[in-house]
Amino acid sequence: MADLAEHIWKALGTYWSSPIPLAILFGTLACIGTLVYVFVTNARNAKLRVSLLTGLYSLSIFFWTFVVSSLTFCLSISTTVAYKAWGVPLAAGGAVLTSFVLSGIVSFVVWRRGAERLLRSIATRTPRAEEQWLVDYFSLVGRFESLPHVELRIADDPKPVAMAVSGKRHVVVVSTGLLASLERDEVESVVTHELMHIKNQDSRFKVFSTVLSRFMFFDPFSKFLDPAVHREREYLADEMSGRTTGKPGSLASALLKIHEKATGSPKAIAGLSIVGREGSVFSRFPPVRERISRLLVLSELLHRTT
Repeated sequence: MADLAEHIWKALGTYWSSPIPLAILFGTLACIGTLVYVFVTNARNAKLRVSLLTGLYSLSIFFWTFVVSSLTFCLSISTTVAYKAWGVPLAAGGAVLTSFVLSGIVSFVVWRRGAERLLRSIATRTPRAEEQWLVDYFSLVGRFESLPHVELRIADDPKPVAMAVSGKRHVVVVSTGLLASLERDEVESVVTHELMHIKNQDSRFKVFSTVLSRFMFFDPFSKFLDPAVHREREYLADEMSGRTTGKPGSLASALLKIHEKATGSPKAIAGLSIVGREGSVFSRFPPVRERISRLLVLSELLHRTT
């Protein structure tokens, strides 16, 4: 047992003092640092920042899987790593290959299965006859914005919930609680907001980052940068909804009503619904007051140009 511990300690020391794994590790960190710099210096380019954050997630997955894989190889072939000249290159190469494979599998599974898993956690149905007006409006906006096919689903939930989810298919979910608590023009503004998330590819990215952040709860990159992008995308969807409907004031009043009635969302949709936890650097939602203020300013601007 003492010999095994000695071999492992020797393997770890030899491995992490070798230039090969250190070059891989610091090279990855350098790439992450570069993406962070571009992210911070392009505050006005929201679409670029989403792409950058997706890249940061991929690099973060690779970084942590490389560290874990390296430790695994050092433990499993400690004698080879410690005493053979080709032991460190073997372990480093195996760790890189393992990291690429695991990163690819994780990313693929989340992209392909994450949305469906989230949707299965919410009981929804097709719209009924009395909700046909919403279906008609939904289709009208979709045609106007040249959106791909988007499915409208209704959740029998007394809480006011609206969310867009994209994976193999695009789905917008609204709750009966939202339909009951808002006026018709307010509902239309909220639905348009969700369709703008689909147009901007936010719905696909939000599912991807929501699922990954649960697995990578320890990752500092996702804790700070991911919420910042989500807040930006909410502002952008608000603005695009206001311009499309011509009634940003309706969305402002809808946000206020939803905020007052929402007492918490199910865990599965906590980061996807139109209103959520706010007030900190870790929050995915900007303050409702600030969103309302911006929409009222937009309303005044639109009023002056007509």
